[in-house]
Amino acid sequence: MNAHCLRDAVREIQMPEAMRERIVRRCTAQSGPAARRSGVRWVRPAAASVAALLCLTLAVPVLAAQVEPIYQLMYLVSPAVAQYFQPVRESDTDNGIRLEVVSAYLHGDTAEIYVTLQDLEGGRIDESTDLFDSYSIHCPFDSYARCDSVGYDEQTRTATFLITVTTMGQEEIPGGKITFSLKQILSRKKFYDGVEVPLDLSAVPEAEKTMEADISGGSGTALDEDTATVLVPGEADPAFPVEEAELTGLAFVDGLLHIQTAIPDRRTRDDHGYFYLVDEAGRERLCDGTIYFSTEEKGGERIEYMETVFDVTPEELAGCRLCTRFWTGALLTEGDWKVTFPLEQVQ
Repeated sequence: MNAHCLRDAVREIQMPEAMRERIVRRCTAQSGPAARRSGVRWVRPAAASVAALLCLTLAVPVLAAQVEPIYQLMYLVSPAVAQYFQPVRESDTDNGIRLEVVSAYLHGDTAEIYVTLQDLEGGRIDESTDLFDSYSIHCPFDSYARCDSVGYDEQTRTATFLITVTTMGQEEIPGGKITFSLKQILSRKKFYDGVEVPLDLSAVPEAEKTMEADISGGSGTALDEDTATVLVPGEADPAFPVEEAELTGLAFVDGLLHIQTAIPDRRTRDDHGYFYLVDEAGRERLCDGTIYFSTEEKGGERIEYMETVFDVTPEELAGCRLCTRFWTGALLTEGDWKVTFPLEQVQ
């Protein structure tokens, strides 16, 4: 935990200025290299997170040492804030993975829930784990949710998350029994950060073959239509640096540069990314649109494609390098985790 995170947490809480400065000085002095612990990574300590982490300090002894700076901050500011989060400590185990709802805070149209995942059998839970948008709380209203990774304990193979669920119509979530469920876990994710694609952009040809494809998603002006003109998928380029995807086409179509990649496991592993150009001055140029479509191969297998479009001339392209940022998830674990626990509105 570093001083910047602690200062951010302090700023989220209303207090007299003199008290704020005193707390920042004290926290900064306690959060240098000697105060850091290895094995657990904590992030996003906003005011609500600070309160919940205090609950974690009391409820999960193995993590107590790592959240000690946050506990000290809460004690200095307002110990009563921690009471907003009600301890739960209810769990469910499926497929060798234990889901525990540690604490929760229900206020108005929002429920905030701290959960942990622990692999009791192997190494399927790691610091890259996410819940793959497969979580929900059961309430009688339409809602939207977000999931923030809070930390990972290497020793116990436990990941901690903050789930925030808000009703779309600002209806108050009723208290009583709350059920949190989870269906899928994605882990062993990899990030290719700014990797250069080894291609000669000074001799990109005009497309020899194109086809009309039904658009399943994307961005830019291509989404104004239901179909788009795309490259006919070709042989995979062995030099493409992303192992989980294949470069299957690069050519100009009607004056626009098209770059095509096949992403076999996009729907099951959330593999995704984007291309960008870097000119001779080092400036990055983002694409003008993306097109997602699929084709059905022999045997009924469907292949997902992403086609990236740049509005660039051959002369402009000749002085550029092609780079990519790509995220892949190597392991999808399915299960049926469900925890029902009592939770009341906090006024």
